[in-house]
Amino acid sequence: MSLLRTSLVALVLLAGCSSDPDPGDTPAKETTPLEECPTTTTGPTVHSSDVKGNEVWTALGSPHIVEYDVNVRNGATLTIEPCAVVQLKKDKGIRVAYPLTPNTGTLIAEGTEKKPIKFVGYEGARWGHVFVHAPGRARLKHLTLEGGGGYGAPGDASLVVYGAGTTPYLRDVLVDHVTIKKSLGMGAKLDRGAGFDKASTDLVITESGSFPLGTGEAGIDTIPSGKYTGNKTDELLIEPETVDAAGGLLDDATMRERGVPYRIGTAPGLDHLRISGKKGEKTVTLTIEPGVTVKFLKGSAFKIEHFTGEFAAPAVLVAVGTKDKPITFTSAAPAPAPGDWQGLKFGGIARAENRLEHVRIEYTGADCGCVLLTCNSLVEFEGAVIFTQPPPSAFIKNSVIAHGSGHGIVNGYDGAAPDFGATNTFEDIKGCQATLPRMPTCPTPRPACGI
Repeated sequence: MSLLRTSLVALVLLAGCSSDPDPGDTPAKETTPLEECPTTTTGPTVHSSDVKGNEVWTALGSPHIVEYDVNVRNGATLTIEPCAVVQLKKDKGIRVAYPLTPNTGTLIAEGTEKKPIKFVGYEGARWGHVFVHAPGRARLKHLTLEGGGGYGAPGDASLVVYGAGTTPYLRDVLVDHVTIKKSLGMGAKLDRGAGFDKASTDLVITESGSFPLGTGEAGIDTIPSGKYTGNKTDELLIEPETVDAAGGLLDDATMRERGVPYRIGTAPGLDHLRISGKKGEKTVTLTIEPGVTVKFLKGSAFKIEHFTGEFAAPAVLVAVGTKDKPITFTSAAPAPAPGDWQGLKFGGIARAENRLEHVRIEYTGADCGCVLLTCNSLVEFEGAVIFTQPPPSAFIKNSVIAHGSGHGIVNGYDGAAPDFGATNTFEDIKGCQATLPRMPTCPTPRPACGI
């Protein structure tokens, strides 16, 4: 009897169903299922020695537990599959082309949007760092590095890239949709002429214990688009370095607007931003995009160096902002004040290619140690912009020089001075808006200021 009743109920239900949709119903949208990472079947996999030949860390073998530092060297290649999870024990890391440099090695950790790769600390430990030493190579895509920076990592960073300390610079580390979070110190650090592959994009660094990223001058041009906020100090740190036994920027670069300011150095009065070039070689140009803010420590300076003869190292600054997005050179002090930093100093003969438009220069006038030539009755030569040789033209235009404990424009040479007062604005300048250079015959008595 119960079997018959069950059959009848089934027939009634079937009769009430139709393959044709009711005219009042809304058709369901077709959806494409997301890719999913496979269930691990052979993991965990423990790693505690050098990579040999071509080694693959599979998704199915996850989690991959790094028990001791894993070195990828002597021509080896380590490939980490999409969906793989790497768990690193306390202070342990992965090192490419290191130690015993110069060496070779390649790390490939290329996930996808739907199958990312993740590096985390084993049982929540503070792990070391991924270290790539030139001429080692790395390709990192859709990868998250979380909780690194332990065991004396340079800058306490999770990702560290070292160049060879020579030119031409090497650009053999690609980051593409990489997220670095919760580093002990910096998220990433570039040093000794290192920089990212210029195809790098969408780098996100957040929750770091200091700056999101630190780099020498060589890496300025390679900082990818992305997001650099949510860190202890949301500023991109430029740390002066020595490459080819020379300091400063040695190749053309662009300082791009990345949503946060740039900070120059960590040593007040010692760390300067320098466009240096190399003696006897091509002109080196630093281009700064509209909207960029550059902060300087107490006593520091921005040096655009160009000398003559055996010291010739031609340098050019092109800083062209807009009315709505000016470029700002300012103090890094928490409470900025006049006299915090020196200002811009053009050494030797300023090149005709220099351009500064819609720029704001503020809180300058720190001691520059300058002894220059003038027809003014001056004893101090500190200023927001200092020329030691005649500039080719008034190439600073539509700009503001403000809050200076010294002068605005210092013309400290023999010869005539271009008129920098025509289009520029001077606000809260303690000294002269512009000083007079020394001329064949100085006025008597000497005037206090030029304009």
